Amino acid sequence: MKKKPLGYVNLSTIPLGLGYIAAALELDGVYSTIIDMNFLEMKTNDLKQRIEQVKPNIVGISSMSSNYQNAVDVAKSIKSWFPETTIVLGGVHATFMYEEILNSVPEIDVIVRYEGEITFSQLVKTIENRGDLKTVKGIAFRDENRKVVTTPQMELVEDLDSLPFPAYHLIEPTVEEYIGKHKIRAFPLLTTRGCPYDCIFCSTTALHGRKYRTRSVSNIIEHIEYLIDTYRINTISFADDNFTMQQDRIFELCNQIKKHNLSIQWGCSTRTDLLSTKLLRKMKEAGCNNLFFGIESASEKVLKIIKKGVSIAHSKKIVKQAEKLGIKTHCSFILGLPGETSESLNDIIKFIKETKPTGRVLPNLLENHPGTELYQTVGKQFNQSQIPFPDIAQTQIEMLLTFYKQKSKTDELIKVIPPDIVVK
Repeated sequence: MKKKPLGYVNLSTIPLGLGYIAAALELDGVYSTIIDMNFLEMKTNDLKQRIEQVKPNIVGISSMSSNYQNAVDVAKSIKSWFPETTIVLGGVHATFMYEEILNSVPEIDVIVRYEGEITFSQLVKTIENRGDLKTVKGIAFRDENRKVVTTPQMELVEDLDSLPFPAYHLIEPTVEEYIGKHKIRAFPLLTTRGCPYDCIFCSTTALHGRKYRTRSVSNIIEHIEYLIDTYRINTISFADDNFTMQQDRIFELCNQIKKHNLSIQWGCSTRTDLLSTKLLRKMKEAGCNNLFFGIESASEKVLKIIKKGVSIAHSKKIVKQAEKLGIKTHCSFILGLPGETSESLNDIIKFIKETKPTGRVLPNLLENHPGTELYQTVGKQFNQSQIPFPDIAQTQIEMLLTFYKQKSKTDELIKVIPPDIVVK
């Protein structure tokens, strides 16, 4: 029997990305285990015991910028326990910071860049067969001279229907533990990849490409039915960034949900300019009860600077219409964007008071992530294309100080948001 690669994730929800990779490995006859250390609140000694039980020759670690240091700590621990184990790092942070990581963290052997289903499967085969890593597309590693080598990017999966459903059965904890003993049995579902927009604070376009790739409606319906039959799911959270990009597809999905008598409630995230009153009504009829909008700013000037491409007037209209139809709306804002002023902060407050979203209102401080235009712009100020990770936090502080004369302004905004609007 082949040894099992071991996946590590630090997320609070079901790790769909690793689930897809595990499913691809399973098709190749490689059985893996995904361990969600965060959800399990797993300590270092517990991890060591679990790895000793699985005995993997490859350990895959997934991380974002926010938990990158945790990933490094885990990699160092595993390498100290099992020096012969190949440690692979993946995720958005590793994709864009691969050179710095490989030059500064010797415990990490290989980095998988961009989407990982095909790349990681080929990497596992190559390692097991003692092949040449240079033949594997989409990775970075150190050669025998400790020079960082990158291979050509792996082609993106065009037909998302060709990917098997995530290997939920290989995830620790179990699906039942994620869901818990709740009346609402909610589950995330991903139906698209890619984004054609140019928001300067977001890395989705750089990571998944500009082309909007979709799963077919029939494939989505099959997946929902599988989740209902297998896990008794009654609520779906579509995890796509721009779920309603292709409105004809959503109209058809709504029709099929009703045709198949799927008794589910569902929600999604999308842009306000990708919705119409007609589509909102259709979605409501098909069970949509939640919408998440990244409004980002209520200032036309700021929205233009960050290349959001949405008008405030239209956003207000859509939020109000959704609420009128009985669809709960959640609105997220980014504080400290380029061009931010006290006036633009007040515009956010006015937006909230006027639209009265009944869901959550999320005022987030600007974060500067690798893979974004914002990150590259700041990088040029330092005369380098990549900012070392330890400098990211300091860069964020410097940027925020540029836009906030007084630290209390952020606290003031949060205090002014009506308590009946904020849902914690």
